[in-house]
Amino acid sequence: MIRKLAVFALASGLLVSLSVPATAGDLENDLGQVRTRIAALRAELSGVETTRTPIVAEVLAAQDALDALELEAATALEARDAAEAETIETEARLTAVRNELAIRFIHLAELRSDVASTRAEAEAWAVEAYVRGGMAEPAIAFAAPALADIAVGVAYLEVLTGMSSSVADRLQTVVDAEAEEEAKVIAVEAQIEAEVAELGRVRAALESALVRLDSTRAELETQAKEQEGRLASLDQEIEHFESDIEALAREESSIKAAIYAASNPISSSPGQLVRPVPGAVSSGFGNRVHPISGVVKMHNGVDMNASHGDSIVAAEDGVVILAGVKGGYGNTVMIDHGGGMVTLYAHQSAIGVTVGQTVTQGQTIGRIGSTGQSTGPHLHFEVRINGVPKNPVNYW
Repeated sequence: MIRKLAVFALASGLLVSLSVPATAGDLENDLGQVRTRIAALRAELSGVETTRTPIVAEVLAAQDALDALELEAATALEARDAAEAETIETEARLTAVRNELAIRFIHLAELRSDVASTRAEAEAWAVEAYVRGGMAEPAIAFAAPALADIAVGVAYLEVLTGMSSSVADRLQTVVDAEAEEEAKVIAVEAQIEAEVAELGRVRAALESALVRLDSTRAELETQAKEQEGRLASLDQEIEHFESDIEALAREESSIKAAIYAASNPISSSPGQLVRPVPGAVSSGFGNRVHPISGVVKMHNGVDMNASHGDSIVAAEDGVVILAGVKGGYGNTVMIDHGGGMVTLYAHQSAIGVTVGQTVTQGQTIGRIGSTGQSTGPHLHFEVRINGVPKNPVNYW
């Protein structure tokens, strides 16, 4: 704000100085002040732009990091979805395995019932054989008190007649089947426990990754917002600098035009201008039917025939006070020739001069075109004396 006030104060002072008669020395002094201020503002602007550059890099880096994070998050989410699908599949398998286990447990219970029944039968056979055989087999007789042990019963049955071998075989088969079923149950339970544990680890890892990604995303978004805020503040400051410089540049052009006018007074007399293009006048100065609107309007200049791209030259020495788009005139150049005279060259396809530039009579300042409100390539040329439109042909 202080800088803006300083620029405004300087510009206001210069405008006041230009509103009253000034000597060439005063104008040169004003011009020097404006140029000094422009140089200072450009230096400050350069400093701000230098500060802005790394911030832009930081913003871009943050955006790249966010993009990478989004990609990582998408990958993690896909993995989580896959894990969830696998969980559903595994749980279905677990249900099937548990059902199978239930069946095996039922079968195992049946086998154990068979074992108990067979054991009782074997013991009965062993007792009977012992009673029949007496002490015929001392080793078995010695073991007889342990007939409650199924192994003893089996050992005893092995020495019995062929009638008892079927009972022994059946008992051994049942014992082996029970052992096999128990082994299967243990293996399936171990497999289930391993799958459940692995599934838990996968889920925990994915949840941890997603929590970390959410935290990192929040951090990066906060940093990006802070950097974007700093960038917006710098852009606003740069805009102010550029606005100030533009205002001072216009002031510089006005002072240069005043210096030129003071040094090169023009009498605004016939014969002092050269034709900006050699073509004939196709539409003269004064009231006419506007070629686009169809309404009778004042034509403040003359239209001159020319082909697209032909050169347009300055009608007299002077300082360029406008070089850009001007409403319906399209691309336009205005030159201050001093003594209150200003010439205007409209509808150009290309402008060849800049504001503040000093030009000489006959110097190319642009090219014929049809920009703005125009029905075809031509030059619209005006002469104004103290702002009042005059017929240009009176000054050739």
